[in-house]
Amino acid sequence: MISKKCVVYDSQNYFSRFLKYEFRKTMKFDSYKNFEQFENVITDYSIIVFVIYLEEELFDFMKIHKKEVPMIVCTFNKNLLMKMQNFDEILLLDTSKIKSEVITEFKSYLHLVRFYSTIH
Repeated sequence: MISKKCVVYDSQNYFSRFLKYEFRKTMKFDSYKNFEQFENVITDYSIIVFVIYLEEELFDFMKIHKKEVPMIVCTFNKNLLMKMQNFDEILLLDTSKIKSEVITEFKSYLHLVRFYSTIH
């Protein structure tokens, strides 16, 4: 049963395919590779997943950081993770972990986001 809609910004379309496959029974995922298209639709969704591969993508992230939609930021880059730990109101996901750990952590983030959205 699909209960929420999630939008994913993934410039390389790698992690978004993984999410769509692993969570296809519980969530509907729409993904965008083009930031301008993505930026125009984010308020239509319950959750934003923003995948960062390069440091330059931090600038795009900063444009949407304070939107009212809960956000999960994913990166394979440990240095970027360290830099982003001071950002408020985002959940960070280290996608360099093994698959089962990523799935477990992402599930826990989905539960947190659902809880957060029910009290706000």
